[in-house]
Amino acid sequence: MKPQDTLDFHLRWAWTKLSRLYNAEADRRGIPLSYVFVLLHTERQGTPSTKLGPKMGMESTSLSRTLKGMEAMGLIERRKDANDNRSMRVFLTQNGVAARRQARDLVVSVNDRLREHMGSDSVDRLLTEMKRLNEILDEPNSLMASLDSGSLSATSTYE
Repeated sequence: MKPQDTLDFHLRWAWTKLSRLYNAEADRRGIPLSYVFVLLHTERQGTPSTKLGPKMGMESTSLSRTLKGMEAMGLIERRKDANDNRSMRVFLTQNGVAARRQARDLVVSVNDRLREHMGSDSVDRLLTEMKRLNEILDEPNSLMASLDSGSLSATSTYE
């Protein structure tokens, strides 16, 4: 099987290109892409900092560095959780809310342009199948159960 005949090849390739596009636009606006993700995933009532990393696929050390930078820029503030003093919640400041609007507008406009180029039906089908793929991948054990663990070798992956 050739790499370009696999799902992971095209998913990674598309995400790399989309990420590069978003990175360039975020940089043009003066903030890193990781800040954009935090802005878009922070809820009005605050979001526990421990929930942000998994939502964004970010490790805790990277998230901590990102949050510190965003705090220094005045985009967020961290406050102790009212119900659990051990936990911190992340809130957007007024500047953060304004930056979130810009980030949201960017994501919406990119998605609108993709719909124009691909067609709404194609995008809807792609979204449906991506959701289905994510549901399948939420249960990796059932997906991998039928594979023989000893069948992988360096010569048999891509021939």
